[in-house]
Amino acid sequence: MAEKTFVNNSPATLQITIYIREDNIPYSNIGTESFELLPGETKTITYGDPVNVYLNGINFFTIYSGDLYSKVQFITALDTELDNLLNTNDILTVTKVETDYVLTGSSENPFLDAVNNAQTAQEMQAAIEDPGLGLDLTAYNTLTEVEKEEVATTVLNNRPVDGYPSVAAVQLALDTAIGQIVDPLNIYVQQGSSGNGSFANPFGTIAEGLAAVAAGGTLNILAGTYPITTQININKQGLTVKGVAGTILMLQADIIPLLITADNTRIEGLTLTSETAYAKEFIQVGGDNTSLVGNTIYGPDQPLPMDNWVVNRAVVPQVSIQNLLVENNVFYSLRTGIYINPNVTGLISGNTIYNTKGGLLVDRALIVIDGNSWGIPANEFDIVLLAGTTTGPPYDDLTVLSENNDNATISDQRAG
Repeated sequence: MAEKTFVNNSPATLQITIYIREDNIPYSNIGTESFELLPGETKTITYGDPVNVYLNGINFFTIYSGDLYSKVQFITALDTELDNLLNTNDILTVTKVETDYVLTGSSENPFLDAVNNAQTAQEMQAAIEDPGLGLDLTAYNTLTEVEKEEVATTVLNNRPVDGYPSVAAVQLALDTAIGQIVDPLNIYVQQGSSGNGSFANPFGTIAEGLAAVAAGGTLNILAGTYPITTQININKQGLTVKGVAGTILMLQADIIPLLITADNTRIEGLTLTSETAYAKEFIQVGGDNTSLVGNTIYGPDQPLPMDNWVVNRAVVPQVSIQNLLVENNVFYSLRTGIYINPNVTGLISGNTIYNTKGGLLVDRALIVIDGNSWGIPANEFDIVLLAGTTTGPPYDDLTVLSENNDNATISDQRAG
């Protein structure tokens, strides 16, 4: 079998077909090999057999930036430019030149050589950043200059004795090095881990992550079940606490598990629940401009009637909280979805709430309720307007309020 290494230095994904020559007779093909080459990708292709080791032609096809490109090149005689290009070089590189895709050949990859010959972090950084190498530098370009030098040092120190064998190996080393950077604005937590808060080596507890993350940053809580026995206080300005699928905060004590005391907080993608029904809310909001987006909160099953249920709630904003956003969450199997205290303003939109005695309890708040829906088992009431709540906007008229919220059932306890 023969093999050649193909390097895509263009920004387009290329579909490539190589034509395999029968023995060394131009025009006579014994087959083809087709493959895809992503932007910046290096791929070694095996083809032919011990006798049929030459190429007779090559075909490129791509659709990039609205343009369809197709190019076929065939060899018609020995020792032509194309014959020499395809059959005397081990590495074939495609580069975009204006509207054309140009094929060049080399026995070595000078860009990879630069990586393998680098002696200092500065030389390695220059080699990594050279567009000719074809690395995906998206994550790398978000780093500070100090962090870039740290990454280059790691790639240099981890270089195999015989050098990196391919551009793909350099990409893997680069991505691994980036994952080890501790960025105070992006701290990671993984249940059971014991790292430093980087993506590659997360902290093991949420408390460690909160202590390390900078104001205005993001605490990324990776998939796992996190037992909550002490209260988590979000007290840094502008913090985002973000979970992924499978991130579960399991309340195991009679406490409010998540207390938000700083302004401009965003809680996203978390699941909060408990195996015991505690008479507490899962999230208490004490900071203005708080956003709760895409979370799931539910309690354990409780026997009917709902009047006897423990008063557990998904969310309770404190009195006079301003600009609260509760959007695209799911709340169920709770005594109350959201209890909205007096003088709270903001928007509750796109949530799904079911199996509660009261989905949204409005206590003299002035908050817009729009686009919410109600699942099964049904709530006893979807929206409850408690005594003292305004009889004007944003709640009247009730018919429109109901229609704008999936034909909500409304309990109107206001005077008048």
